[in-house]
Amino acid sequence: MLRNTNERWGLVQQTLHWLIVALVVAQLLVGMTLGDTPADDPLWQSLFPVHATIGLSILIVMLVRLGWRALNPVPVLPDSLKPWQKTLAHANHWLLYILLIGLPIGGYLMVSAYGQPVPFFGAELPPIIPKNQGLADTIKTLHSLGAAIIVVLVALHIAGALRHGYMLKDGVLRRMAPFLK
Repeated sequence: MLRNTNERWGLVQQTLHWLIVALVVAQLLVGMTLGDTPADDPLWQSLFPVHATIGLSILIVMLVRLGWRALNPVPVLPDSLKPWQKTLAHANHWLLYILLIGLPIGGYLMVSAYGQPVPFFGAELPPIIPKNQGLADTIKTLHSLGAAIIVVLVALHIAGALRHGYMLKDGVLRRMAPFLK
């Protein structure tokens, strides 16, 4: 089934979810390597375009995912969860969505503020704001902080999914991961 129902995520939403998972894992690995590598190092020079391309790809896929979500029902959480647990789950999802959209935008702004074009699949996207070293440095700090927060949110998301799948056994995990039995 392509579309979502009140009981489960459809194939489109599942595919977008797992595509974003793969992109985020790759992005975090590349980003951590970039953070530990001087900008004048050839490794940094070769990885930065990959990081920018993955980031903008995450932005595009997230916007498609949110659009699809807006046009489809969202499966409800089980009534066995306490209201605070549902609130926590929803907050975690929305914070992830905000950061997965905001970090690529922030990255584009940061590179622009450094006065550089943004690489994207071999093309160069033009800077969208004027060069401003102080602003670029501030955005860089926020970008790193946002990445660290994503790691925490993803860990909470995974912990919650595993709790649903293996402790509560309420079917929530299988709604997004039907390949798990």
